[in-house]
Amino acid sequence: MKKFIPTLILVVLCIGGFWYASSKDFFKEKKPDAPALVTVKKEDVASYAIKSGDTAVEIQQKDGKWTMAKPSPLPLNDFSTTGWVDSFNGATKDKTVDANPKDLAQFGLDKPKQEFSVTMKDGTTHTLSIGDPVAVQGFDYAKFSGSPEVFQISDTTVKALDKKPLDFMEKSPVTLNYEQVRSLSVDWKGQQWTLTKSEPDKKSFEANWKLGDKEVKGADASNYLDKAAFLSTNELVKPASDVKGLDAPELKIMVKEADQAGKETTNVYAGKVEGSNVWIAQQGGPWAFAVPADSVQALSDQGKDKPPATAAPTDGTQAPAGTPSPGAAPAGGK
Repeated sequence: MKKFIPTLILVVLCIGGFWYASSKDFFKEKKPDAPALVTVKKEDVASYAIKSGDTAVEIQQKDGKWTMAKPSPLPLNDFSTTGWVDSFNGATKDKTVDANPKDLAQFGLDKPKQEFSVTMKDGTTHTLSIGDPVAVQGFDYAKFSGSPEVFQISDTTVKALDKKPLDFMEKSPVTLNYEQVRSLSVDWKGQQWTLTKSEPDKKSFEANWKLGDKEVKGADASNYLDKAAFLSTNELVKPASDVKGLDAPELKIMVKEADQAGKETTNVYAGKVEGSNVWIAQQGGPWAFAVPADSVQALSDQGKDKPPATAAPTDGTQAPAGTPSPGAAPAGGK
């Protein structure tokens, strides 16, 4: 009997492996990826529009620059604006519902709930219309311009296209080019600190910096720069001229940068407290951003933190008194 045991174990393992492979569809032929409804080149797009309920958004492109025409101008984030075109190119139909429908009303497509349109520079317009939800959860009826076909499309695709003005807006009031930064100064209600690059010819993360008179390594200096660069708003911006008191601000941020030719520029940002927010605007800039006061306080408090010192031994021992620091020359050495 014992000589049959290995054979039985092998049979059991084979059956188990076959069952597992079957459950994972290893033996089923994979369906090819559905083709995109359309593929457009970003540089050939003149504009695109989003109509969803009472919301209408229109983004225009001219000379490679994107601007918001509707509902009103906003500072735009380039990644978000071009990313929407990528989402449009990625739209695919799940399956055909009716190749030649006689009544679009039964699908909610006589008066679409949402429309996503891209107009090319040659005047061609591609429109994806979204109707009622399909009985199968997670899908909607849809139709694409140039074809009578009604098909179903996933909610995931629709959500990727259904964007609001805030989704396209640049949300950071402070702009930093880490490799060009020479100094960053923060003054919040009289609490001040300045981070200065000691070795301007080195990359940001390789250079030594100073926080006041304290040495800061490049990797640690990034933490200070990040706090300023990551200031962000979740509200629509407003014209800087609408913010009163920016000439006597509670917050002042100064960023000194130098380009590859060594030419230095200084950008100044002023902030005025309003409720739980600080409205921040670049000096001479058109827009003000509402940043939570807690975020500004965190930026200010960053300057209180003592820069990380040389790591102590991790085995719990303490270096004997008089032991030179790592990298120091021996006593009496040259």
